[in-house]
Formats: sequence, C-alpha cells, structure tokens
Amino acid sequence: MKRNIITTTSVFPPCSDLDKVLRVLAEIGYDGADIAFDYCVQQSDYPFMTDAYEVWAEGLEKTAKELGIVISHSHASFDASCQDEGMIRRTLRCCQIMGIRYLVVHPIWRDADGKIIEDRDAFLKRNAEAISAMLSAADEYGVILLSENLLWGASANPEVISSLVWEVGHPNFGWCYDTGHAKSLGYAPAVLRDCLPPLSLHMQDNLGHGDDHLLPGDGAIDWDDVLSCLRDCGYRGDCVLEAHHQPLEAKNERERKSILIDLYMRAVKLEKDMELHSIQE
Repeated sequence: MKRNIITTTSVFPPCSDLDKVLRVLAEIGYDGADIAFDYCVQQSDYPFMTDAYEVWAEGLEKTAKELGIVISHSHASFDASCQDEGMIRRTLRCCQIMGIRYLVVHPIWRDADGKIIEDRDAFLKRNAEAISAMLSAADEYGVILLSENLLWGASANPEVISSLVWEVGHPNFGWCYDTGHAKSLGYAPAVLRDCLPPLSLHMQDNLGHGDDHLLPGDGAIDWDDVLSCLRDCGYRGDCVLEAHHQPLEAKNERERKSILIDLYMRAVKLEKDMELHSIQE
C-alpha cells in the first residue's frame, strides 16, 4: 500500500497564500499537505483569523480536490493548555471543512510556576486533563487530536507521549512521532518498540545538537533504523515531512521550489523504503 507523501505548509513563510502553496506542492508531486495553523495566526487580517475563515477553508478544500491532493494533517496554533474555545473550535471547524483527520496539539511542558515538568506522572496527569477537555469538541468535528514528543523535560520522551494515549483513553486521541526532536534529545529510534503506534510523523533531520528541521539525509539520523523501528511498533500512516528550515531560508521562490523538489525526491525514497520494511514483516 502506497503511503501519501505529505509536507507541512510551513515550508513557506507565515501567512502565505495557501491556495498558491497547494498548487506548487501538487505540481512537484506531493500527495497532500499538512496545514500549519500556527503559521496562519501571525496576521490579524489573514483569512483564518477573520470571520471569513469558513469560506477560506472551503476554498482550500475545493483547490485540493481540483488538484487531486489531500489535506489530511495539520498543526494547531495552540497547545494543550489553551482556554480559548473560540480558537479551538475555529481550528476544528476548518479541519472538518478541509477533511483534515489529524491535528497535532503540543503537550504542556511547563507547570503553573513556569518550571519544566520533569516528573512523568505529573506530566501525564496535567496533559490528560487538558486534552480530555478538548475531546468533546474534537469528536463533534470528527478530528483526531495528536500529542507530540517535544524538547523539554518529560515531553521529550516518546514513550511518555505514547503513555499519554493510554492515560487519556479516547478514540479521538493519539500521538505523533517527531524524528528530529527524538534525535536532538538522544532518544534512539528503538524507543518506538516500547510505544503504541504513532498515528502521524514529523520526519525531519538534524545533527543531534538542535532542532534543525533539515531535509532527511542532511543530518545524522539513521533513517533505515527509524523505518525499521516504525515497522516494529506498527506504524501504518503516511510519510509526513516537517523539514522546513532550508525552504524558509531560500533566497527566492525559485530556490525554494528547487529545495522542495529535492525534499520530495528524498521522500519518494523514504516512502519506498517504508513499504519495503513493511513487506519484511
């Protein structure tokens, strides 16, 4: 079974025209896009932030259908501590209109005093309560919320994020494995063998010292090891890329497109290797 090759729209600058972004991605060959809602909130007059947000989402859904691509993944502009029900529902409604199945919501990694949460149990308790408060709305709009392994304290351990899925225990909640975050914090891919299968990925590379979001192959990650461990833990999802650093640093649109073509070609190989690893089961 071929997996869709999907990239985050954050490979383009914040508040870019996403209709044009979808057209560029489709022309290159991407099967779909991951909507970076966190890049849509930086201008108050951007369509997502106005009363016309539903019309905006409908337009993107129409464009995706016209191009034959999917919009199935997304990244929230808020974390699990969000109390802004209006923003939560606005985001979920846009997901519903565009047919987005997954919305990544960062876990809470600081306590009320601003200190990094290091304790596993405290992290799980606080995040389970916060996520559970959002799940009735997510269920209403037919969206699955995903937590993600981050870079600080207990949030950095993929196994802890996987355990949060057990703690919440709801069909509309899962987790997303970020390859770069794990690498930069020293978590080898083998940790996946102790985890529930993630429902999505953020595939990005780094040199092991920082969150570089490089194209796969430009850093120190052993991708064969990653794919083998994803197979062992039962991952069945898409090839989802979050390698936005180099495209954002491009000097112009021509250079950005060249980088995105390179990213796509690398993803084609990754997707084929993912399928080969699956066949080896």
